[in-house]
Amino acid sequence: MSRGKHLSLEEARKQGLLDQFAKEHPNEADTERFERLLKGMESGKTPKQLAKDEKPKKK
Repeated sequence: MSRGKHLSLEEARKQGLLDQFAKEHPNEADTERFERLLKGMESGKTPKQLAKDEKPKKK
């Protein structure tokens, strides 16, 4: 594979260079939003169902 300016994810995975890939592609994501997405994927619930579950219960 020809390596250009940056390491591709596929190249990094095949060559065991995921740490280098992560350094070349810094995270600019919204961590909280990503965590909610993962939680939803794990639970199988829709975003509306998750939001309803996260609201504090009324006493």
